[in-house]
Amino acid sequence: MVNFKNILSVLVCSWGLSVWANDPSELVVEDAVSVESLQETLGAEESIILPEHLGPVINTNVLAEGVAEEVDSSPATDDSAILLDAGEPWVPAIVPFLDAPDRGEEKAVLEDSESKSLPKASTPSKMLAVDVHPKMPRIAILIDDLGYNRHGMDSSLLLPTEVALAILPSTPFAMQTATSAQKQKRITLLHAPMENQRELKLGPGGLYAKMTEEELKATLSKDLDGLPGIQGVNNHMGSLLTTKADSMAWVMETLKSRSLFFIDSLTSPKSVAKKTAQEYGLATVSRDVFLDNIRTEAAIDKQFTRLLKLARKHGSALAIGHPYPETMSYLKKRLSHLEHDGVLLVPLSSLLVSSKDTADN
Repeated sequence: MVNFKNILSVLVCSWGLSVWANDPSELVVEDAVSVESLQETLGAEESIILPEHLGPVINTNVLAEGVAEEVDSSPATDDSAILLDAGEPWVPAIVPFLDAPDRGEEKAVLEDSESKSLPKASTPSKMLAVDVHPKMPRIAILIDDLGYNRHGMDSSLLLPTEVALAILPSTPFAMQTATSAQKQKRITLLHAPMENQRELKLGPGGLYAKMTEEELKATLSKDLDGLPGIQGVNNHMGSLLTTKADSMAWVMETLKSRSLFFIDSLTSPKSVAKKTAQEYGLATVSRDVFLDNIRTEAAIDKQFTRLLKLARKHGSALAIGHPYPETMSYLKKRLSHLEHDGVLLVPLSSLLVSSKDTADN
């Protein structure tokens, strides 16, 4: 579409230049008339006025430098006619920025917003009994009667080191078994032979009910001195001697002087061995299960199942076995899969109870 306004502006400018070339003095009046007629043609709304932030209002009557000088020499009658070369320079209108907030106030606002966004620290509630996970049932195993043959020594030393060994005094492989167990940092005990009700032979180092205090203590001390690294004692047989309060008191006095613990093999329901050990302040515990009174895999498995049941019921249980080939073969296989039973094999020392612990309970 043809822009008639632009065409008209070009015609007016061309005409003005031709007049200026012929007689410049006529430009002021004629050009003023022409501009007025031009504005009448374009309309009042088409006045050439720049926004305030871009510059002053431009007087449409001023079209050249000479004209500006003549207009400047005449008194101004129209406030809207601001000259381009006014006395004071034009300064663009600047929108003021908002004042920066006080740093203290800003910090307070930030801290307040952060405190609202972050979760408030809460004091943990007291742990209740129901919140405590129950401990895994524990079992301990003690192998008795070691020292008579090499096969029993070798097979028992191949079991997990948590399994404790009880060694008979003055036997052919007693010293070697004790030394090897000590290198493995395995708990070893003196398997002290004690008189039984069936009058079975005890072998060397036996303790008898007819012994005086001096005889019994001397014999027991000799048995202990013959084995290195001994940490405790349990009775071999002893269904008679363990029922004698005086004999048990002499045994516990000897062990206390050496800071040893005592395990009651519980060969008699009338045994006072554990009770006496507690009275003398020794750490002690009683046997719960004999694994191999019957030397078959089925019978041993039945007893081992009983051991697990007692451990789950009471929290812990102790089994005693012997270095029979059947027992060694079963334990070698069975102890490697205890994680499926939900029980933990621990050293014998973990099950010991002192007289102080009994008093606290």
